Amino acid sequence: MKKSERLAAIPPNVRTKRYRNVLSDAFPETSLALVRFLKRKNRRSQRIPQWRVTQVQNFVIALNATAFELERARHEGRTATLAWSARNFLELSIWIEYCCASEENAKRFRQDTSRDLYGMIAAAKGVDINPELHKKVDALLQRFERIFNTNSFKVTDEFKKVGKAAAELSREREFFSQNKFFSKMAHPTAFIVNSKSTKRFDRRFQAAVFIAGAGHALKSMATLIDFFLAHFPDPNFKQTWNTPRPLSLSVDLWDEKK
Repeated sequence: MKKSERLAAIPPNVRTKRYRNVLSDAFPETSLALVRFLKRKNRRSQRIPQWRVTQVQNFVIALNATAFELERARHEGRTATLAWSARNFLELSIWIEYCCASEENAKRFRQDTSRDLYGMIAAAKGVDINPELHKKVDALLQRFERIFNTNSFKVTDEFKKVGKAAAELSREREFFSQNKFFSKMAHPTAFIVNSKSTKRFDRRFQAAVFIAGAGHALKSMATLIDFFLAHFPDPNFKQTWNTPRPLSLSVDLWDEKK
Protein backbone atom coordinates (compact mmCIF):
# COMPACT_ATOMS: atom_id res chain seq x y z
CA MET A 1 0.00 0.00 0.00
CA LYS A 2 1.34 3.41 -0.95
CA LYS A 3 1.93 6.06 1.72
CA SER A 4 -0.90 8.21 0.37
CA GLU A 5 -3.25 5.22 0.59
CA ARG A 6 -2.19 4.49 4.17
CA LEU A 7 -2.83 8.09 5.17
CA ALA A 8 -6.21 8.04 3.45
CA ALA A 9 -7.14 4.99 5.51
CA ILE A 10 -6.75 7.00 8.72
CA PRO A 11 -9.96 8.88 9.60
CA PRO A 12 -9.54 12.68 9.37
CA ASN A 13 -10.26 13.14 13.08
CA VAL A 14 -7.12 11.20 14.07
CA ARG A 15 -4.67 12.72 11.60
CA THR A 16 -1.99 14.54 13.53
CA LYS A 17 -0.44 16.99 11.06
CA ARG A 18 -2.44 20.05 12.21
CA TYR A 19 -1.70 19.28 15.85
CA ARG A 20 1.97 18.67 15.15
CA ASN A 21 2.22 22.03 13.39
CA VAL A 22 0.49 23.91 16.19
CA LEU A 23 2.54 22.10 18.82
CA SER A 24 5.78 22.98 17.04
CA ASP A 25 4.64 26.61 16.85
CA ALA A 26 3.90 26.64 20.57
CA PHE A 27 6.96 24.80 21.88
CA PRO A 28 9.51 26.07 22.36
CA GLU A 29 9.40 29.34 20.37
CA THR A 30 6.05 30.89 21.35
CA SER A 31 6.08 29.62 24.93
CA LEU A 32 9.49 31.18 25.53
CA ALA A 33 8.32 34.38 23.84
CA LEU A 34 5.45 34.52 26.31
CA VAL A 35 7.91 34.30 29.20
CA ARG A 36 9.98 37.12 27.70
CA PHE A 37 6.79 39.15 27.31
CA LEU A 38 5.89 38.56 30.96
CA LYS A 39 9.35 39.48 32.21
CA ARG A 40 9.51 42.63 30.11
CA LYS A 41 6.08 43.86 31.19
CA ASN A 42 6.56 42.94 34.83
CA ARG A 43 9.99 44.55 35.02
CA ARG A 44 8.32 47.93 34.57
CA SER A 45 5.20 47.48 36.70
CA GLN A 46 6.10 44.76 39.25
CA ARG A 47 2.47 43.63 39.25
CA ILE A 48 3.46 40.02 39.81
CA PRO A 49 5.88 38.80 42.53
CA GLN A 50 9.16 37.57 41.12
CA TRP A 51 8.67 34.09 42.54
CA ARG A 52 5.46 33.79 40.53
CA VAL A 53 7.21 34.85 37.32
CA THR A 54 9.80 32.14 38.01
CA GLN A 55 7.00 29.63 38.57
CA VAL A 56 5.47 30.46 35.18
CA GLN A 57 8.87 30.10 33.55
CA ASN A 58 9.34 26.69 35.19
CA PHE A 59 5.93 25.60 33.92
CA VAL A 60 6.96 26.60 30.40
CA ILE A 61 10.20 24.62 30.71
CA ALA A 62 8.19 21.56 31.76
CA LEU A 63 5.77 22.06 28.86
CA ASN A 64 8.63 22.28 26.37
CA ALA A 65 10.29 19.12 27.69
CA THR A 66 7.00 17.22 27.56
CA ALA A 67 6.25 18.45 24.03
CA PHE A 68 9.63 17.13 22.89
CA GLU A 69 8.93 13.71 24.42
CA LEU A 70 5.39 13.56 23.01
CA GLU A 71 6.51 14.30 19.44
CA ARG A 72 9.50 11.96 19.66
CA ALA A 73 7.30 9.13 20.98
CA ARG A 74 4.79 9.72 18.17
CA HIS A 75 7.52 9.66 15.54
CA GLU A 76 9.08 6.47 16.95
CA GLY A 77 5.74 4.77 17.64
CA ARG A 78 6.48 4.26 21.36
CA THR A 79 3.01 3.98 22.86
CA ALA A 80 4.06 3.83 26.53
CA THR A 81 6.10 7.04 26.28
CA LEU A 82 3.35 8.64 24.21
CA ALA A 83 0.77 7.86 26.90
CA TRP A 84 3.10 9.01 29.68
CA SER A 85 3.74 12.33 27.94
CA ALA A 86 0.01 12.84 27.34
CA ARG A 87 -0.61 12.08 31.00
CA ASN A 88 2.04 14.62 32.03
CA PHE A 89 0.41 17.26 29.83
CA LEU A 90 -2.88 16.49 31.57
CA GLU A 91 -1.34 17.05 35.00
CA LEU A 92 0.50 20.17 33.88
CA SER A 93 -2.74 21.61 32.54
CA ILE A 94 -4.30 21.09 36.00
CA TRP A 95 -1.44 22.70 37.89
CA ILE A 96 -1.14 25.62 35.48
CA GLU A 97 -4.86 26.37 35.69
CA TYR A 98 -4.74 25.94 39.49
CA CYS A 99 -1.79 28.30 39.93
CA CYS A 100 -3.11 30.90 37.47
CA ALA A 101 -6.47 30.98 39.29
CA SER A 102 -5.07 32.82 42.31
CA GLU A 103 -1.86 33.86 44.00
CA GLU A 104 -2.87 31.79 47.03
CA ASN A 105 -3.00 28.65 44.87
CA ALA A 106 0.32 29.48 43.26
CA LYS A 107 1.88 29.97 46.68
CA ARG A 108 0.52 26.62 47.91
CA PHE A 109 2.02 24.82 44.92
CA ARG A 110 5.33 26.59 45.52
CA GLN A 111 5.34 25.59 49.19
CA ASP A 112 4.82 21.97 48.22
CA THR A 113 8.32 21.98 46.73
CA SER A 114 9.79 21.53 50.21
CA ARG A 115 7.09 19.00 51.15
CA ASP A 116 7.96 16.94 48.06
CA LEU A 117 11.64 17.03 49.00
CA TYR A 118 10.85 16.05 52.58
CA GLY A 119 8.68 13.17 51.37
CA MET A 120 11.38 11.89 49.02
CA ILE A 121 13.95 11.82 51.85
CA ALA A 122 11.44 10.26 54.26
CA ALA A 123 10.77 7.48 51.74
CA ALA A 124 14.34 6.30 52.25
CA LYS A 125 13.34 5.16 55.75
CA GLY A 126 11.23 2.46 54.18
CA VAL A 127 14.20 1.01 52.37
CA ASP A 128 16.33 -1.71 53.94
CA ILE A 129 19.26 0.47 55.05
CA ASN A 130 21.76 0.02 57.84
CA PRO A 131 21.07 1.63 61.26
CA GLU A 132 23.76 4.28 60.84
CA LEU A 133 22.31 5.50 57.54
CA HIS A 134 18.83 5.40 59.07
CA LYS A 135 20.01 7.79 61.80
CA LYS A 136 21.45 10.13 59.17
CA VAL A 137 18.13 10.21 57.34
CA ASP A 138 16.33 11.03 60.60
CA ALA A 139 18.81 13.80 61.34
CA LEU A 140 18.36 15.25 57.85
CA LEU A 141 14.57 15.22 58.21
CA GLN A 142 14.80 16.97 61.57
CA ARG A 143 17.07 19.58 60.00
CA PHE A 144 14.52 20.17 57.24
CA GLU A 145 11.80 20.66 59.83
CA ARG A 146 13.90 23.31 61.60
CA ILE A 147 14.61 25.07 58.29
CA PHE A 148 11.16 25.02 56.71
CA ASN A 149 8.66 25.00 59.56
CA THR A 150 7.00 28.29 60.55
CA ASN A 151 3.89 29.21 62.52
CA SER A 152 1.80 28.95 59.35
CA PHE A 153 3.65 26.22 57.44
CA LYS A 154 4.60 22.66 58.34
CA VAL A 155 6.79 20.70 55.99
CA THR A 156 5.32 17.48 57.39
CA ASP A 157 1.78 18.38 56.26
CA GLU A 158 0.37 16.54 53.25
CA PHE A 159 1.16 18.07 49.88
CA LYS A 160 -1.65 19.16 47.58
CA LYS A 161 -2.63 16.22 45.40
CA VAL A 162 -3.36 16.88 41.76
CA GLY A 163 -6.73 15.16 42.07
CA LYS A 164 -7.82 17.62 44.75
CA ALA A 165 -6.62 20.53 42.63
CA ALA A 166 -8.62 19.12 39.71
CA ALA A 167 -11.73 18.89 41.91
CA GLU A 168 -11.40 22.56 42.88
CA LEU A 169 -11.31 23.40 39.17
CA SER A 170 -14.36 21.20 38.43
CA ARG A 171 -12.08 18.92 36.41
CA GLU A 172 -12.03 15.95 38.81
CA ARG A 173 -13.90 13.55 36.51
CA GLU A 174 -11.78 14.57 33.52
CA PHE A 175 -8.52 14.09 35.41
CA PHE A 176 -9.22 10.73 37.02
CA SER A 177 -10.72 9.15 33.90
CA GLN A 178 -7.95 10.29 31.55
CA ASN A 179 -5.21 9.70 34.10
CA LYS A 180 -6.36 6.09 34.50
CA PHE A 181 -6.58 5.62 30.73
CA PHE A 182 -3.08 6.96 30.08
CA SER A 183 -1.56 5.15 33.08
CA LYS A 184 -2.88 1.77 31.89
CA MET A 185 -0.72 2.20 28.79
CA ALA A 186 2.29 3.83 30.45
CA HIS A 187 2.79 1.25 33.22
CA PRO A 188 3.59 -2.49 32.90
CA THR A 189 0.01 -3.47 33.67
CA ALA A 190 -1.36 -6.96 33.11
CA PHE A 191 -2.94 -5.75 29.88
CA ILE A 192 0.37 -4.43 28.56
CA VAL A 193 2.46 -7.42 29.63
CA ASN A 194 0.02 -10.11 28.49
CA SER A 195 -0.98 -8.55 25.17
CA LYS A 196 2.37 -8.18 23.42
CA SER A 197 1.34 -10.30 20.47
CA THR A 198 -1.77 -8.28 19.60
CA LYS A 199 -1.97 -5.17 17.43
CA ARG A 200 -3.74 -3.22 20.14
CA PHE A 201 -1.95 0.05 19.43
CA ASP A 202 -2.19 0.82 15.73
CA ARG A 203 -1.39 4.18 14.17
CA ARG A 204 -4.91 5.48 14.66
CA PHE A 205 -4.85 4.69 18.36
CA GLN A 206 -1.42 6.33 18.80
CA ALA A 207 -2.62 9.36 16.84
CA ALA A 208 -5.62 9.72 19.16
CA VAL A 209 -3.34 9.65 22.22
CA PHE A 210 -1.04 12.21 20.62
CA ILE A 211 -3.97 14.52 19.87
CA ALA A 212 -5.25 14.20 23.45
CA GLY A 213 -1.83 15.16 24.81
CA ALA A 214 -1.49 18.06 22.37
CA GLY A 215 -4.93 19.28 23.41
CA HIS A 216 -3.86 19.51 27.05
CA ALA A 217 -0.66 21.29 26.00
CA LEU A 218 -2.61 23.92 24.07
CA LYS A 219 -5.08 24.29 26.93
CA SER A 220 -2.13 25.13 29.17
CA MET A 221 -0.91 27.73 26.69
CA ALA A 222 -4.38 29.28 26.49
CA THR A 223 -4.49 29.44 30.30
CA LEU A 224 -1.13 31.21 30.39
CA ILE A 225 -2.30 33.68 27.73
CA ASP A 226 -5.39 34.49 29.80
CA PHE A 227 -3.18 34.94 32.86
CA PHE A 228 -0.88 37.34 31.03
CA LEU A 229 -3.76 39.36 29.59
CA ALA A 230 -5.44 39.59 32.98
CA HIS A 231 -2.36 41.28 34.41
CA PHE A 232 -1.15 43.10 31.29
CA PRO A 233 -4.04 43.94 28.92
CA ASP A 234 -2.63 44.54 25.46
CA PRO A 235 -4.79 44.82 22.29
CA ASN A 236 -1.71 44.04 20.18
CA PHE A 237 -0.73 41.04 22.30
CA LYS A 238 -0.75 38.48 19.48
CA GLN A 239 1.35 40.67 17.21
CA THR A 240 4.03 41.42 19.83
CA TRP A 241 5.44 37.91 20.14
CA ASN A 242 8.95 37.77 18.74
CA THR A 243 8.57 34.40 16.99
CA PRO A 244 8.82 33.23 13.37
CA ARG A 245 5.17 32.09 13.15
CA PRO A 246 3.12 33.50 16.04
CA LEU A 247 -0.21 34.11 14.33
CA SER A 248 -0.95 30.53 13.28
CA LEU A 249 -0.67 29.44 16.90
CA SER A 250 -2.70 32.31 18.32
CA VAL A 251 -5.55 31.75 15.89
CA ASP A 252 -5.68 28.03 16.65
CA LEU A 253 -5.48 28.59 20.39
CA TRP A 254 -8.23 31.15 20.52
CA ASP A 255 -10.43 29.15 18.12
CA GLU A 256 -9.92 26.12 20.37
CA LYS A 257 -11.30 28.06 23.34
CA LYS A 258 -14.42 29.33 21.61
